[in-house]
Amino acid sequence: MKKIIFFLVFIGFWAILSTTSASCKTKEGCGLEEKYAPPTGRDGTMSRKKGKSNLFSKKQRKRMGG
Repeated sequence: MKKIIFFLVFIGFWAILSTTSASCKTKEGCGLEEKYAPPTGRDGTMSRKKGKSNLFSKKQRKRMGG
């Protein structure tokens, strides 16, 4: 019984520790936000271009009737 309680306390402590240590700094933002942000133009606005990727190939899209 003691092993089960110790294991549950250990898992709970680890869960609390992992959620607090992975957060970003207050009022600074995350480095990942800047890394994965969409590219901006010279004036700081985002591009309005649409993507050209498709889920299916051209042959499959023709077969589906689209």
